[in-house]
Amino acid sequence: MPEDNWLVDIADVDVGGDYHRVIIGGIPIPKGLSAFEMRHLITSEFDTLRSLMIAPPMGHEDMCANLTFPSTTSEAPFGQVIMECMGYPYFSGSNTAATLFALMEAGMLPKSEGSNKITHEVPAGLIQATATVRSDVIEEMIVEGDASYVINPKIRLALPDHGKVDVALVWSGALFVTVDAEQFGLEINTADLAKMKTIGLAICEAIEPDFDATHPVLGPLEAPKFVNFLGPITQAGSDKFESAGAIYGHPNTIFRCPTGTGTAARMAYELDKGTMQANDQLTNTSPIGTKFVGHGLGLTEKAGVPMLRVNISSRPYALMRTQMNVDFQNPSLSRFSNLRRFGH
Repeated sequence: MPEDNWLVDIADVDVGGDYHRVIIGGIPIPKGLSAFEMRHLITSEFDTLRSLMIAPPMGHEDMCANLTFPSTTSEAPFGQVIMECMGYPYFSGSNTAATLFALMEAGMLPKSEGSNKITHEVPAGLIQATATVRSDVIEEMIVEGDASYVINPKIRLALPDHGKVDVALVWSGALFVTVDAEQFGLEINTADLAKMKTIGLAICEAIEPDFDATHPVLGPLEAPKFVNFLGPITQAGSDKFESAGAIYGHPNTIFRCPTGTGTAARMAYELDKGTMQANDQLTNTSPIGTKFVGHGLGLTEKAGVPMLRVNISSRPYALMRTQMNVDFQNPSLSRFSNLRRFGH
C-alpha cells in the first residue's frame, strides 16, 4: 500500500434514516489491538480518521463512520470502532447493525438463508447479533449491546433561557442525558429539530464542568455528548409499549433514526421509574417516523450493579459501495497527513 495514497473500501448503509459509513478495507490496521484499545489509539492520536470520514470534503457531520478490523479474540471475527459527530461511543445499535450488514454483503461474514448468529467486538466488549436472511436479502438485524442502567435518576441543571431543569443520566453503551421534551414545550417532530439542537447544546455545556461518573467495568466516563429527548410513552399491550424520542449528538446533530442506544436507554429509564418491566417491548419512533423495536431480555449484573439487557431490531439498506481515494499529497487533505502513521 503506497504510504501517500489510500484506496479505502467503503460501504454506506442506511439504518433508520441515518447514513452509516463502514470502512471494510484499504486502511493499514494497527496489529494486536482490542476494540477498546483501538478506540483509545484513535481518540488519543488519530481523531483525523473520524474527520476524514464524516467531515468535508469526504462526508458531513450528520453521518456516522465505522472502522472494521480483525478481532484479537477467537470468539469474534471482527472488531469495530464507532466514530460520530460527538466522538466515540463504546457501542451503537444502528452502527453495529450497519457494520455487520456491510460485512455480510461484502462476503466477509457468512450470509446463509435463515438465521445467522454473529459474535462481534466493540469497545464495550463482545456483543451478540442475529441477521435474518430471506431470498438472499438481509431483512432484519437484531443486536444486543452493552447492558443499560440509570446512573443518576435526577440531576438539576441551570440552563440559560430555561432556568433549572431536571435530567437523568443513563448508560446503554453510550452515555445519555435523558430529559422530558415537554419541559421545553418540544414535540418529537421535524419542526422542533432546531430548538432541540439549541437546548441539547446548552444541556451538554451545563453538565460538563462538574461531571463525574464511572462505569463499573469501563471505568471513568467522559462527559455526555448525547441528549435523549423523551416524547410520550403509551402502553400498547400487556408487555408492549410505544414511544417517541429524539437524540441530540453534540455539537449540532439530531439523528434521523431512533438510535439503538437511545432506545435501550429509554427502556432502562422507564424500568427505573416503574413504567416498564425487564421483559417488555418498546417500539421507539424518531422525529422522521422511523422505528426501532427494543426487547427487554431481563436483568443482569455487572460488578454488583443491576442492569437491563436489551436487543434492538432494525432493517439496514445498502446505499453505496465505493472506493475513497485518499491522496495525502493533495493540499485539500493536508490536515489528515498524520494518518500516514496509522498502522505503522
